[in-house]
Amino acid sequence: MKIKVWTDSNNRLLNWANADERRPVGPTDEGFEVIEVDDAVGLYENHASIVDGKVVPDAGYDPDADRPTPEPLPEQQMIAALTLEVAQMKAVK
Repeated sequence: MKIKVWTDSNNRLLNWANADERRPVGPTDEGFEVIEVDDAVGLYENHASIVDGKVVPDAGYDPDADRPTPEPLPEQQMIAALTLEVAQMKAVK
């Protein structure tokens, strides 16, 4: 599949998007480069480089570890507090 990649002056991947399969591979006058990849694996914005038209992810980068964990909703916090309180009351009996 062909993708458009935007890089900084050090060839670090800033952004990418799918490209028209009919576009030629290589740099464009539009400020991006078209490259061909087998799949979207390793296309980590700000954590990969483009070297000779290939995506090179940063060594040791784990995208799952970089994902923020969501904060519980106030309703979820209240339910958890009430559940704990009920469990403590049952334990006292």
